[in-house]
Amino acid sequence: MSSIPLSIRLVRPRDLPGLTGVSSVLLLNQPEASLAAYRSFGSALSSMLPGRNRSRFIVAQADNRILGFAHFTPEPPDRRWQLIALGASTGVYDVTPLWEQLIERSVVAAGLRGVKRIFARPPAGSAAEAALGAIGFQSYAATTVLTAESPRIVPTKLALRAQTASDTWAIHQLYNAVVPRQVQYAEAYTSHRWEIGADRVAPTGVATAGWLVEEAFQVVAYARVMSIAATHLLEVLVHPDWSGTTGAVIDAVLERTAAKRKVRTVTVAVPEYQGELFDPFLNRGFHPTADLTLRVKYTTARAIAPAPEPAVPPEAVLERLPKPKRAPSYLFWQGEE
Repeated sequence: MSSIPLSIRLVRPRDLPGLTGVSSVLLLNQPEASLAAYRSFGSALSSMLPGRNRSRFIVAQADNRILGFAHFTPEPPDRRWQLIALGASTGVYDVTPLWEQLIERSVVAAGLRGVKRIFARPPAGSAAEAALGAIGFQSYAATTVLTAESPRIVPTKLALRAQTASDTWAIHQLYNAVVPRQVQYAEAYTSHRWEIGADRVAPTGVATAGWLVEEAFQVVAYARVMSIAATHLLEVLVHPDWSGTTGAVIDAVLERTAAKRKVRTVTVAVPEYQGELFDPFLNRGFHPTADLTLRVKYTTARAIAPAPEPAVPPEAVLERLPKPKRAPSYLFWQGEE
């Protein structure tokens, strides 16, 4: 694949028919993908519509044929990019070199637009993980996606309170108590992350609800539910000192959800650093469906200028010094906006 001259650019209207021939599509927006089916044609079309929040759909073309694509979505509040899908139509050839070139060009394009972080969640051991690793995406955690069909709902007396706008700071403090420091540095969340309206790559029509457990004016457990019809995506944080209440938290959230909607399919992502959540979910009918690696790519790095020397060198020395060279910068990508 590397010997084939590729044109890598933003998608154009005339590329849309060619996308129907892309035979392999890998979704990297798990577990959000459980809420709605992915359509590469519709995603490419929506990326061409005007708007500040539009996604970036980048295609690789050779011999007037679309060989693959990479689809990124910007996320608030800092406009970071999330890689949500990769496509390829390479026949018997390995897709990894193609995806490497697609993602590498995309990183340059993101950097030129001022994007500082690009995130991806490839399946462990996949060609996407190999391509991301080859161009410098760093692994900072792993997570397992669990799914349940009609999970067992057990009534509980645990007191849950609906999330309000003033709870975001307290929920963020719970996040800081649960999540390892290196993961916090990579994700770089602020308290805005926990606002009900700050959903990550949520499809149209998704309703979001937040629930929390308080003890002595401290949030010790939090759950967010994103729902569309009878399908639900669950996110759970439980303080390490209160891990024994995890099962009751899950039961209470499912009970509250079932009181308003049908509960057919429930999906949750359990990070490796929250291993104490596995058994409570498994005991309620959940089963693993995917192992993901969480990766991040920084498009810029802080440069620290050395402290100036107080002594002034003689003129003779100054004359012998080479002229200052230009600071390194990104290569410009001849793409289209």
